[in-house]
Amino acid sequence: MAKSDSTESRTVPPLMAATWESATTDPDPLAALGATRALIGLLSTWEAKLAAEAVAAGATWEAVGSSVGVSRQAAWERFHDDVADFKRQVKAQARALADRHRQEAREMQDEVMRMAKQYRRSHRRPF
Repeated sequence: MAKSDSTESRTVPPLMAATWESATTDPDPLAALGATRALIGLLSTWEAKLAAEAVAAGATWEAVGSSVGVSRQAAWERFHDDVADFKRQVKAQARALADRHRQEAREMQDEVMRMAKQYRRSHRRPF
């Protein structure tokens, strides 16, 4: 079974929580029915996100398909675009983090150099 290395827990999006609340508690059955339909769409998006996480964590398309009750080919057809988008997002985030790290390292190096110059100036020996 593929497990994500991420220690972050998943948070239910507020819209999904509100839609669930409406679908399960609205006294008007037609309003609850409409909320249920909206919830199906939100859950489809959630399912695609989880499939992307699973593949990114090393799950095979066969395992993904088995989890949702379809063949590996059907799982790939259904989720591969979402997985590709997820991978692009992860790569973009990794690049942004690396860029930020490089910038912070440059700033730290500049600060150390500035402090070293200042120290040398203040500790010069008179001839």
